[in-house]
Amino acid sequence: MADSQLNLTERSALLALMTLTREASNAELADELGIKIEKKVRDRLLALGYIRAWQTGRYRAWVHELTDEGWRRCGGELGSPAPAGAPKATRLQYGLTRRFAAYMARNDLRVADVFVLDDEFVAPVTDVADRIRSVYAELAAEPGAWVSLRRVRSAVGDVRHADLDAALLQLVREPTVRLNPEFNQKTLTAEDRAAALRVGGADVHLLSIGRP
Repeated sequence: MADSQLNLTERSALLALMTLTREASNAELADELGIKIEKKVRDRLLALGYIRAWQTGRYRAWVHELTDEGWRRCGGELGSPAPAGAPKATRLQYGLTRRFAAYMARNDLRVADVFVLDDEFVAPVTDVADRIRSVYAELAAEPGAWVSLRRVRSAVGDVRHADLDAALLQLVREPTVRLNPEFNQKTLTAEDRAAALRVGGADVHLLSIGRP
């Protein structure tokens, strides 16, 4: 669906998430960038596979995060032309981002090379794997018991989604580590689905460590 047309509101939502370079609630988006992702926009971006979104906390606030496909789409959006009949402010936005995209192309840069936090630290995969083992030991009723990835991700909330994915994929190579889907899909919450890891073309939701 990479060639699907985005309207200005949908495009702005993607670029706002790219600018913040992290998962963000509507309150955070509004406070920092004056953007709010409404239901209609959220549903379309979810359907296109450009974002993950889930509700959290007492007030069920919506939180959003770009997927890998969303990051790729943002790169394409930077160089896209302004829509016909766009107002001056919109034409200016598109003109600036096209200049930026041209600079990135000349210097062989990707959006991931530019849109990172200044103080962002990417922990080595082995360090994250050790944290997963530690968290699992605290959450599991016994070695080998199934623990949801939602609970694991929540317990290591400071680790980036992609870094945790990489560590899980490393761990599952070991004979005592297993990742399984939740077979009763009706029990999955939005948070469970957002925390899932894609392995072999299927989403997995559960982690087990300790039994060969």
